[in-house]
Amino acid sequence: MVVILRQSVVGLVALLLVGLLSLAQADTSPIGVALDQRVIDLTNTLDAGTTAGLKQQLTAVEQRKGAQIAVLLVPTTGGTSIEDYANQLFRAWKLGRKDVNDGILLVVAKDDRKVRIEVGYGLEGTVTDLLAHRIIEEHITPAFRQGDYTGGVQQAVNDLIVLVDGGDLPKVAGPGLNPQAVAVLLAFIFGGVGGVLMAAGKLRWRKALIATVVLTLLVTFFTGGREWWANLFILPMTLLIAGATFGALWTARTVFYGVVGLLAYIVGLLVVDHWYVDVDFIHWLALPLGALAVIGAYWVLWMVMRSAWRTSRAGFTVRLCAAAAVYVAAGLIADAGRDGWLVAFPIASFVALFIFAKTATGAGSGSSDESSSSSSDSSSSSGSSGGGGSSGGGGASGSW
Repeated sequence: MVVILRQSVVGLVALLLVGLLSLAQADTSPIGVALDQRVIDLTNTLDAGTTAGLKQQLTAVEQRKGAQIAVLLVPTTGGTSIEDYANQLFRAWKLGRKDVNDGILLVVAKDDRKVRIEVGYGLEGTVTDLLAHRIIEEHITPAFRQGDYTGGVQQAVNDLIVLVDGGDLPKVAGPGLNPQAVAVLLAFIFGGVGGVLMAAGKLRWRKALIATVVLTLLVTFFTGGREWWANLFILPMTLLIAGATFGALWTARTVFYGVVGLLAYIVGLLVVDHWYVDVDFIHWLALPLGALAVIGAYWVLWMVMRSAWRTSRAGFTVRLCAAAAVYVAAGLIADAGRDGWLVAFPIASFVALFIFAKTATGAGSGSSDESSSSSSDSSSSSGSSGGGGSSGGGGASGSW
């Protein structure tokens, strides 16, 4: 039994190493450079302004039409024909959208005096071999012969963008939901509900443990994704954190309902922003949270002052006079007219909180918990792979 177990472990490790090696080989390119941007100049030919302008053009056409166009300038292909070099690079970088294969790669081997336009399957009817050849012969090589590499590359990109804009390509898909994000959100919701049920005595810990295992497996199965295995670690932790948080909040019902209302408000903003109109989150989220924080602070101040009044009215009067003195001093120091007196009010209120809290220590003190939430959007880098990369060698080559 032990021998079989050892053999199984060794076999799994070997399969893992083979998989990692295959993944590493799949991600390599003939030049060993990752596609982290749409314009890569290894010859230092293009100036910074031209490079930035080209990147903006290629990013715009990708957002507009979905097609991915990349430009590469290298000193030499190292003895490999520029056709094979461009094709290998095209496939390694997976240019173009998956199942559409609408990628284009412009390769310039400066020292070899060779140029190649590699076209994916999905654009072969739009950027035909004849059109690619005309771009090279009429616009690229004439400029290169005169030493105008910047002008040649710029003109080629302009020509390719015109052709792509005129092509009948599938529409750009809108941003989809990340399966891992959906899985974590579901785990957070289920964990919160489970925590409340356990705090209310409606759910025992054994049943909660079984439910955690079952929900983790079900959510992982239905959401899938390339990194599904990570859910087996992340989801139980999310369930535990959400359960502990909402279970603790359930013991303070007022706070619990306040947090639930805040979450519902945030979800409503996200729904409106996604389906209807763009929402200014700073206006609709940060300002209400700030207002709630201010109201909470003044509520604490009111409770502390009331406690001080009940403890000693004489002491309350003395401290109230001290707070008023701070207000007058702050207003005079500000010396900004009416605005200065308005600014002095929150300053005096803040100081008054400490003044009166000293009196209320014997009778109890108030404390406020401040919570904040943030949201971000993921945009994918304009230099990332689109999942395509299928090219049958369509395009054209040239020399100068």
